[in-house]
Amino acid sequence: MNLDKRCIVIGAGVAGAACAHILADRGWQVKLLDMAKEPCAAASGVPVGMLSCHASPDDNPLSQLTRAGLQATVAFAKEHLIEGQDWSACGVLERRLADSSHTKKPWQEPEQDSVWFSHVQLAQPEQLLQAGLSDELSHDLWQPQGAWIKPLALVRALLSNDDILFMGLHEVESMQKSPATGEWQLRLKNHIPIPNMGSSHTYATETAPHVVIATGAQTPDFLNQVLYEPDMGLHPIAGQVSWGLHDHSADLPKFAVNGHGSFVAHVPTTDGLAWYTGSTFDRHQSHLVATGEAHAHNRQRLSELLPAVADTLASQWNDTAQIKSWNGVRCASINRLPKLGPLDEKRLPGLHMLSALGSRGLTLALLCAQVVADRMEGTPPALSEALLKAMQCELPQG
Repeated sequence: MNLDKRCIVIGAGVAGAACAHILADRGWQVKLLDMAKEPCAAASGVPVGMLSCHASPDDNPLSQLTRAGLQATVAFAKEHLIEGQDWSACGVLERRLADSSHTKKPWQEPEQDSVWFSHVQLAQPEQLLQAGLSDELSHDLWQPQGAWIKPLALVRALLSNDDILFMGLHEVESMQKSPATGEWQLRLKNHIPIPNMGSSHTYATETAPHVVIATGAQTPDFLNQVLYEPDMGLHPIAGQVSWGLHDHSADLPKFAVNGHGSFVAHVPTTDGLAWYTGSTFDRHQSHLVATGEAHAHNRQRLSELLPAVADTLASQWNDTAQIKSWNGVRCASINRLPKLGPLDEKRLPGLHMLSALGSRGLTLALLCAQVVADRMEGTPPALSEALLKAMQCELPQG
């Protein structure tokens, strides 16, 4: 039987855009729905993000996934984005700072036959010097394939396909399987802005045999309120990024830095070069209000991550007019891995999900979208069974 390649993807952030792109590239007709007017409006709308591996000596599941995800996203960026404007293959310095809650395992320089050989190295003195750090007793790592990337540019490139129809201002109110056709029927509320008068709405129905839920931080509510299913332990994490402008002469690292918060500079914007640091990590919170307390938290973390950089930017931090913010809410799972694939192949055939990408959505979205598409097409994904099991959706059996 031929596969009916019509699909509705709900959510136009980086996860939904990646799913739409992968499916359209494989010949699917995709309708991409979002409550916002334009794609990339929620947590994916962060001005800049980082691509990096999760480095672990024991090569745990998150390490395996992020290593493969990094390669997929970088390959796409090289082909479709503008280097230096949309993204930069600048490398990432990972600071392994002491943490009272747990001790970092020592990192040994990987041998040539190691899976880590081209991904993670011990940081060299010249890299540490550029970051204003001493190499004495340093345990910091260098990720040569790491990068910064602008999510909006990534999402726009992902959606540049005639087989993807974006439908903004559409909210899914309910969905059910049609007894007659076996397809999913989605009742949509179409929000219509009316200048100076608020908004109105109309209703419509969209149908398709396949649906992918990629609703980010809204996933728990979507599962509860639209499908009447439990939230699988998914939870929101609110975050605030602090940022400001700098000139070409500013003594700031040319590469990205992470490990205790993050820092990226030399990012081109319409107003000039910018630096970004953060973000806060407020579990089970979904607030989107910028606060001075969050700015202070980001400043403190930056002073621990890169003391010399914090000193360089001190005058800006002391002038609140020069510090800007971005706020967003991410979705995470209990085991820190994405949730993807079919929700329940027996009870809910044709219904798939890609969510809980956490703070690594830019690194993981394309790879995870490939896995979702493989499952939809009945193709064995190029990941281990153990890793697929760790990411599977687990709804209780009725």
